Amino acid sequence: MAMTFTCDEQGGILGIRLAGRLTLGPQLLDFGRKAAETIGRRPAKGVILDVAGIEEIDSAGLGELVILYTTASQHGCRLCLVQPTPKILQLLETTKLSGILPCYPDQAAAMAWLSAR
Repeated sequence: MAMTFTCDEQGGILGIRLAGRLTLGPQLLDFGRKAAETIGRRPAKGVILDVAGIEEIDSAGLGELVILYTTASQHGCRLCLVQPTPKILQLLETTKLSGILPCYPDQAAAMAWLSAR
């Protein structure tokens, strides 16, 4: 399945829902550019990346998550992942990125984390 994403905002928190393959290719580059532009245009308290629909991820996809984390940080907001698949969790642990990309089981827990700080 090709990668798709949608954006919405709720209570000053930007939500980005991903589905498909987060792998090297033109779709990943297009996603990264558009997501970074969206983060830059919309001042937000935080960014929630809903990755429940990700079917496959490679090192380029993981790198794009780090780039989005950096972009969010540069705009003064925090970023977290919601509903990561077991494969994403394993990759985050293996690469030691679990310390900078917090993961939450659902939207409510992520919203609480973002609102608490």
